[in-house]
Amino acid sequence: MNTFEKMLLTIFFVELFIGGGGRLIDFGFLSIRQVLFILLFVTFLLRIVKEKAYFNRDVNTFIRFNPVSIGVYLLIAWFFVSALIGFFNGNPRSVIAMDFFRVSFFAAYFPLAYYISESRFTKRKIISLLKYGALAVAIYTIVIALLGKTIFSSNFESYMAFWKSFMNDDLLFRRSHSVFYKSHFYVLIGLVLSLNDIMSKKYSTLNTLNVILGSISIFWSDTRGFSIALLVGLFVIVFFDMKIFTDSIKEWSQKGRTILKNRQIMTKVVVLVLLAVLVPYLYQYTTLERFKDQTNEEPSDVKDTSVGARIDFLLDSKEILLESPITFIFGEGYGTSIAGRVEGIEMSFLDIWVEQGAIGLSIWLYLCLLVLFHYHIAYKNGNEITTVDRSLIGAFVGMVLLTNINPFINNPIGIVFFLLVLIFAQNKNREKEPLG
Repeated sequence: MNTFEKMLLTIFFVELFIGGGGRLIDFGFLSIRQVLFILLFVTFLLRIVKEKAYFNRDVNTFIRFNPVSIGVYLLIAWFFVSALIGFFNGNPRSVIAMDFFRVSFFAAYFPLAYYISESRFTKRKIISLLKYGALAVAIYTIVIALLGKTIFSSNFESYMAFWKSFMNDDLLFRRSHSVFYKSHFYVLIGLVLSLNDIMSKKYSTLNTLNVILGSISIFWSDTRGFSIALLVGLFVIVFFDMKIFTDSIKEWSQKGRTILKNRQIMTKVVVLVLLAVLVPYLYQYTTLERFKDQTNEEPSDVKDTSVGARIDFLLDSKEILLESPITFIFGEGYGTSIAGRVEGIEMSFLDIWVEQGAIGLSIWLYLCLLVLFHYHIAYKNGNEITTVDRSLIGAFVGMVLLTNINPFINNPIGIVFFLLVLIFAQNKNREKEPLG
């Protein structure tokens, strides 16, 4: 792996972690994220040609044909099928193209599966970039929100227009003058990673700042799904901690006593309980901040349009899917309108089912289950499931839940994280990694 490849991968991940929707810089009709994706793909192809590794599975990941690559091939093939179905159903071609190119980032699996290893671009480096990126986004959004809530509160419309003039639609300003940025997703991931590190006695300034500032940034984003995803992620971490720590003990009573004596696990349990108590209040507070009638102080004057929109999606999706067995199985194709919308469907798996049918949804779920399967097999084979691994599993399960509230898994931001966790889990079965 040469210097250019290292620099390209670093820029690719930094842009992904802090670049929001990826369109802050455009090159004509291509965004900076698309350019980096194409450049990464071309660089990898040149690597295969340069090394004449056409049939070398260690380099040419296109011919590995393992469970993950087969799943990725099936999914990409089904993307083409869904595009054709959408075309024959007369769906808008521009929307079909937008839907297709959005999920085309799954092809990044092939170069990433080669480059990500302990001998090339390490997991440790990617996690470090993710944490620093999460901290940068947290600081950035906190400053914007703080200025909006204080200095520019009296002239907030002009302040909001200023930011939107060069941030496109990447910044969403709430009625409470809070800020949601699309890279808040990685603030959440960074928070899960850093919080588990601290609770596992892996202290650092970066982890501490991520927990403090990341929590503030997420709270001020007024995004209810984040607090739920954080709770679920921490629950998964605690579950795997308990399982791994007590697997060698057969008696359940002894397992319980052993857990109670473990300070790290009990610390996580206490934090989990506190978060479980806090989340309903955060949910209620955020709902009031976002949807309460500002002209009336009565709590009953809350019109949660977000929940209303999701109910509309559910009802319309039900009608579409039950219209015929063919639609249920194969979907209506890309570009399908759900409740009057052709984009911005905020329930990812529902969107996937309507457009790609039960077949497409099954392939997505197959790849999701492969993450847990690979970690399970690695653990059974005696490979340590480290603190970082458990954090990633928790964050991934949190994302799978979150994407049914806020769409992430079927756009480049969530797709690349999905691929990273898939590759980390896959590599866990093939190579021994440093402990920690």
